[in-house]
Amino acid sequence: MSQPAQQPGWLDGLNFSVGDVFGSGEAAGAATSGGQGFALSHDDAMSMLNLAKSVREDFRDMRPDAEQLTRLTSPADEPGSNGYNTLLVNRGQPPGAFVAGETQVNQLYAYADELVKRLEKALGITRSSDEQAGADVKNAASSGQGGGFA
Repeated sequence: MSQPAQQPGWLDGLNFSVGDVFGSGEAAGAATSGGQGFALSHDDAMSMLNLAKSVREDFRDMRPDAEQLTRLTSPADEPGSNGYNTLLVNRGQPPGAFVAGETQVNQLYAYADELVKRLEKALGITRSSDEQAGADVKNAASSGQGGGFA
């Protein structure tokens, strides 16, 4: 029996709290004060983040292959081949097996991406601050400040 698919945002309502010392009470209290959540030590959170990034990369790498499978064509223009091809790549209802697989891979990628973002947020890792720091360094170097190369 199929289950309704969850949308990205599947971690809504769950808090991730990272404490310096696991079990110190600070991280555990932060996770439970706002409802359900996870309290992790910094090392555990980093380990989980690395694993989630690896899984996200795996799903990212699967996406082109899954999409390419949905473009298969019938080897011959005859009823048996056309019927079988429809079972594989039908974008209507019911979806073909390869179309359903592509949808699943995209959904799993979105889940892993959401987990990575939540863990990065809990760890205080943000891409925008990293990008801003890079831009600041580049601007300082081009303006001749700090004795850098112009």
